[in-house]
Amino acid sequence: MSSGPQFWDDRYSHPNYVFGYRTNDFLAANARFLRPGSRVLCLGDGEGRNGVHLAKLGHDVVSLDQSGVGLAKAEQLAADSGVRIETWQVDLADWVDHPAPERSWDAIVSIFCHLPSELRRRVCQTSTAQTRPGGMLLLEAYSPAQVALGTGGPKDPDKLLTRQDVLADWQGWRLDVRLVERRIFEGMGHQGLSSVVQVLGKRT
Repeated sequence: MSSGPQFWDDRYSHPNYVFGYRTNDFLAANARFLRPGSRVLCLGDGEGRNGVHLAKLGHDVVSLDQSGVGLAKAEQLAADSGVRIETWQVDLADWVDHPAPERSWDAIVSIFCHLPSELRRRVCQTSTAQTRPGGMLLLEAYSPAQVALGTGGPKDPDKLLTRQDVLADWQGWRLDVRLVERRIFEGMGHQGLSSVVQVLGKRT
């Protein structure tokens, strides 16, 4: 989620799913930490592979993205999988000012949702304010070392994530933050050895 809606509409117009149909490996391995029937907000969920996976596990999922094309594919993937997700087409820069205050979340999921640092901090603050005590954070993002590897993600260092960024951004959480090199194969978009930050958090 590194550019405007037209960029992502164009990218998601490909007949295949750009990042594949399967959920992200980190999310798949750690979804067990969510309590049954959690209300989950998936930030920058694109074509919906992660939100649909969580819906298949019985969670109440909202997939948020700025791309209407991506969210249409997310809804189709959900229908094909026999589940339902709610989709919100909104730019996160607008969402932070109008975040549906009647909602509270049991979990925030952010998988490769890369934003300029100023906006990222605002999204973290809004997400934190709307998450109930004891709620979970599951986040994976590329680190600055990813630029040299060239296997996916933005090239702008301001949109990449360090451990220090996570600790500064997510105030009010108990955080387990790890810097990992791992091989990622997600559709056409993420292919090969990658440097990522992985975060499990619990709202205090």
